[in-house]
Amino acid sequence: MNKKNSQEVFYSWLDKARNKDVEAMEVVMEMLTPLVTSSAKRYFLGDMPYEDLMQEGYLVIAECVDQYDADRGIPFLGYVKTTLRFHFMDLGRKSIKEQCDSLNRTIKSEDGEITLMDVIADEEASADGAMFHDEKMKALVAGIKTLSPRELQVISLNYYVGLNMREIASELGIAYRTVVNTKVHALRKLEKYLR
Repeated sequence: MNKKNSQEVFYSWLDKARNKDVEAMEVVMEMLTPLVTSSAKRYFLGDMPYEDLMQEGYLVIAECVDQYDADRGIPFLGYVKTTLRFHFMDLGRKSIKEQCDSLNRTIKSEDGEITLMDVIADEEASADGAMFHDEKMKALVAGIKTLSPRELQVISLNYYVGLNMREIASELGIAYRTVVNTKVHALRKLEKYLR
């Protein structure tokens, strides 16, 4: 069967599935199984059993079949592929976030129960650590003084005010690419100075 015929077959099953034909929905899901598998492998970064990932993908396909609007001019397969990608990326982020350990979690030690935070060494707690921190800060301040006014402006708006590159470009009335290049140049200058 050539590609055109296989697309015609797929879209005929899709039309039936959109009309609430359960058997057609199963066929569409079966035909899209390779897409679900590849999307899960490529975009899901968490830890979840394969069967659960497949079920997640099939649910996304079912939602896509229900929500697809052909009048928008977007091909159905492109719509499904994009929706699967974002679903698996989001699912992966949530999974990883749930796996992260809390520093307030109590653990058992020889002295009884303590939190993970108690185990983390504070390098600045010692006199040497505090002195090293002061030296780093002095070097950073001296390095910042070597920046041009525009570089200082971009670095300040990005790191202190919290604006992204596009917002800085808009704020200063300059091109986005200029902002990016200015930031890169300033950071290289600082890195070179700190070495």
